[in-house]
Amino acid sequence: MLEVKVTIEAAELAAAVNNLAAAMNGAKPIPTGAAATQAPAPAMPNPMPAPTAPVAPPAPAAPAAQMNYPAPSVPLAAPPQYTVDQIMAAGATLMDAGKVNELMNLLHSFGVQAVMDLKPEQLGAFATAMRDLGAKI
Repeated sequence: MLEVKVTIEAAELAAAVNNLAAAMNGAKPIPTGAAATQAPAPAMPNPMPAPTAPVAPPAPAAPAAQMNYPAPSVPLAAPPQYTVDQIMAAGATLMDAGKVNELMNLLHSFGVQAVMDLKPEQLGAFATAMRDLGAKI
């Protein structure tokens, strides 16, 4: 808690500050000096409401609607096309590196027994998977 001490030499100003502090704590201000001859100000309501049961935090707002922007018309390069010969050459380097089991597991994951059994549309994905094993293709 922060405590501030202020020394005020003007009696009326000191009384005003004390009344302000009292009003903030819910007490009625005490008229003093020139303020005593004036009509009393209406009592201020307690600025701090009485404590109540904890309130659950509000539910998160629904995310804003996603804006669908048209895709930019940037020409994209066609993915590289691989041949069976390129894949077989890359497979040979994996076999030389002692990764025969990994290569066989990869073939089986594509549902084939040999590179020659791969469908043309599988060659790109197979080449990418071979790269993950360390092949240079």
